[in-house]
Amino acid sequence: MSILEELSSQHLLQSLPPRVLQQLSLQPVIELPSGTQVFDRNNACAGFPVIFSGSVHVFKHLSNGRRIELYRVTPEEPCILSLGCLLGGGRYPASAVTVGATRIVMMPPNLFSECLATEAAFRNAMFRALGDRLVNAMDLVEEVVTLRLDVRLAATLLLYHDAAPIPMTHQQLADELGTVREIVSRILNDFADQGILKLGRGNIEIVDVQRLRALAHTR
Repeated sequence: MSILEELSSQHLLQSLPPRVLQQLSLQPVIELPSGTQVFDRNNACAGFPVIFSGSVHVFKHLSNGRRIELYRVTPEEPCILSLGCLLGGGRYPASAVTVGATRIVMMPPNLFSECLATEAAFRNAMFRALGDRLVNAMDLVEEVVTLRLDVRLAATLLLYHDAAPIPMTHQQLADELGTVREIVSRILNDFADQGILKLGRGNIEIVDVQRLRALAHTR
């Protein structure tokens, strides 16, 4: 499949006219291995990322040295921090890394601004995504403030229940939840004692998805 065909099949870009897709197809495809930093706090925005495959995790470093995941970007959705930086001319307030091999094309700022100004469907999609992420951010604040850490950890593990084993270390899970590895390890060991998980050296396997799902929905 050509780059132009890949762009044409992207959900976020389907409303754009052929001339815009043709311009975008001239941009280089950036292939990033897993764990590559896409942007960092205080970086200027180089353009609007269009993800062909893979995903990007966006996270915020906390003052206590931990970090918490804000959201994930997949081929089906835009990066709203990039959107915000392009709209406001600011710099990134958070950081982002790839999860798995990721292929990205960057839409230049001038082309993005042109599409936002002239293509109503594209503009509406961007602002709809911005609104959705705002709601998600409010939910995240509520979770951090009110939900027990074991509930949040169960919900996070469920995101990877199709993977065997789960491709995350205890430290990565702690980073995603904004806590420390020792606490996450203690909860994982408790889950294992209950027969919900099986822990091996460097891997985590979900044994009882139903019990994990029930715990994730505890309020």
